[in-house]
Amino acid sequence: MCVASGKGGTGKSVITASLASLLSARGRTLLVDADMGVGNAHILQDQSPPRSFVDVVAGRCTVAEARVACSSALDLVGGGSGVSRMSALDKGELVHLARGLAEIEDEYQFALVDSAAGISEQTASFAAASDLCLVVTTPDITAMTDAYAFLKVLHASRPRARPLLVVNRVAQGEGDDDGAATAERIVAVCQKFLGQAPRFLGAVPDDRAVVRSVAMRRPVVVSAPDSAAAKALRAIAREVLVELGTRPRTGLGRTLGRLFA
Repeated sequence: MCVASGKGGTGKSVITASLASLLSARGRTLLVDADMGVGNAHILQDQSPPRSFVDVVAGRCTVAEARVACSSALDLVGGGSGVSRMSALDKGELVHLARGLAEIEDEYQFALVDSAAGISEQTASFAAASDLCLVVTTPDITAMTDAYAFLKVLHASRPRARPLLVVNRVAQGEGDDDGAATAERIVAVCQKFLGQAPRFLGAVPDDRAVVRSVAMRRPVVVSAPDSAAAKALRAIAREVLVELGTRPRTGLGRTLGRLFA
């Protein structure tokens, strides 16, 4: 599954970190930081990976060797930091990464991609190669506009995809109503111009517990399991599991490899 957003600052990585933690309670999970060159998925798992996709591309290690264990059932492959060229790899390099992922993905029940924000070809390819794509937005008009832009790009590359939608940072006290209203606007635009729309899974409140969890380098479902945000994320994870149960498993690495072949 790929977690994506049309723009930065929507809290995509925060949501991905919690979903990774929750999915790993159900089966061995691989967290792939596809925000290559500026990856930060490792931060919310309190890790400092000695190797990353940067080293894989440079030939210093394999994808399997770049993994770090975040818990007994959760492994991470980091995206690396401070290497700008990683955001625009050539076809040969992307095929190399895809093959490395394909070599290990059968060891896992779940593979979760923390995507780069935006609509670059590289980002869209990870989304298109995933069995499921969850798009994160906020009620902010710019985030909504960019969420639609991402959904439009995904539709162009994978017309039969059935993406999911989560509205993050909903003002507490407005809750589901504000989240649902935001989702309805995006759904209506997608239905009108794309002929299909994402399924709204739920809203996550703007919760100070999330800010504290980031400072602690932990997913909020771990650091503050009784918080409003954690409760909302557990409900979303249950819906994700239902969706995953209805879709055939194609394999992230194998599908990504075919896209770039």
